[in-house]
Amino acid sequence: MSGRHTRLANYALYQTGWFACVLGAAWNRQWAGFLIAATLVGVHLALSCDQLREVRLLLLASVVGLAVEIAQIASGTYRFTSGTIVDALPPPWLVIMWAQFATTFRFTLRPVIATPFRAALFGGAAGPIAFLAGEHLGAVTLLSPRVHGLLRLSVVWAIVLFLFSLVLGRVLSKHTPPGYRTA
Repeated sequence: MSGRHTRLANYALYQTGWFACVLGAAWNRQWAGFLIAATLVGVHLALSCDQLREVRLLLLASVVGLAVEIAQIASGTYRFTSGTIVDALPPPWLVIMWAQFATTFRFTLRPVIATPFRAALFGGAAGPIAFLAGEHLGAVTLLSPRVHGLLRLSVVWAIVLFLFSLVLGRVLSKHTPPGYRTA
């Protein structure tokens, strides 16, 4: 599969999973969203030419994401409309979204994540925007004062993507661009 087609397929897999999780939570079908996203992560891994590296990135992002979301919940940034098992922990559909997000690092987001400054800017803007979209669709409720929560999201996402960029810098510079299998 050509690089352009690989990026398009990767983007489609990610966006489908994002909407499945968010709409699943909004419609009280969070496990359906989780299962769809997990399946799409599996599709990504099956198609990937470098599965071991992808699994490592998915695990790293999931652990980091779990820590980030626990901190955001504890700081009163948001609460979820459905899917929480323990109030202090993020719902499973949000954790799988971090794994799904990691599927884009070496593919769709490669140009952004390759530079720490760009990654931080992207994270600082995209993190709050994603949660605003999730709130608009009914999956999450941003708590008052909203401005403080959005600032926390912005700062944390900027830091996390900056750090992911540093970690990935070693991976991206030493290896040829990733691809998907076509046969």
